[in-house]
This record gives sequence, C-alpha cells and structure tokens, in this order.
Amino acid sequence: MRTGRIKYFNTSENFGYIVLFDGTEVYFHQSGILNDGLINSLNPGQDVSFDLLETKSGPEAHNVDLIG
Repeated sequence: MRTGRIKYFNTSENFGYIVLFDGTEVYFHQSGILNDGLINSLNPGQDVSFDLLETKSGPEAHNVDLIG
C-alpha cells in the first residue's frame, strides 16, 4: 500500500487526484474508492492509502481509503 493526500475530487465527474508525499500526482476514479461511503467524504488535504496499479492510461490509484 502507498500513501498520499487528496489533491482534488469531483463527485459529479467521478474522478480525482492524489499527491504522493514525493510530489507525484496519481489519478483515481470513483470506482477505485474502497468504501462507497467515502465518496462524499473525500476532501483536499486528507491522507489516504491506496494500491497503485499500472493501466494502459498510466498509473492509477485503487482501493483508496482514508487513513485514521
């Protein structure tokens, strides 16, 4: 598992970005959120854990979950 911080999440567009602590940005889709109850709870600045998968479009975060 990797960790990072929510940079942006748009619930109407169903996607967002996580910034890893080294400054790298990673895309995530709403379907990659571990718990559907988190969809309306993800806000910029929150720390999250996730799995990083390599897709044909590039790296993507899956199993996104809040830390703490």
